[in-house]
Amino acid sequence: WDRLDDDGFERLLYDLLRSFPEHENVLWLMQTRAPDRGRDLSLDRVLRDSTGGVRNERVIVQAKHWRKRSVGPAEVADTLAAVKLWEPPLIHGLIIATTGRFTADAVSWTEKHNNKGVAPLIELWPNSRLETLLVQKPHLAAVHGLR
Repeated sequence: WDRLDDDGFERLLYDLLRSFPEHENVLWLMQTRAPDRGRDLSLDRVLRDSTGGVRNERVIVQAKHWRKRSVGPAEVADTLAAVKLWEPPLIHGLIIATTGRFTADAVSWTEKHNNKGVAPLIELWPNSRLETLLVQKPHLAAVHGLR
């Protein structure tokens, strides 16, 4: 992760998100470190069920290239509050991806929020989840100098 700067981490997320067939319209619209109101990337997640039903969910992604400290509950809450400024349309999901980890309080806060069933549901992607995803996409890890 040390080989990536903030811009490189956002580029990696952009490439990774685009590589999944259920993700459409992946956008990386703003400059890294620009005031983004909690949105570094966005996408439409296409969910298909076995009866032929299709549903699109709007998802916002916040990138935190933090190697030295964990993401805490204040950062999660602040990101959630900022993301709501992007509505309408309704945002169904918020992914907070970090090259580090989340504090226990951030995980607990997120679980309580998600248990309420209020949109957007929050997904926490620590470095371990990113590493798992990149194992499935070794070409992306290589392109970004992570292998």
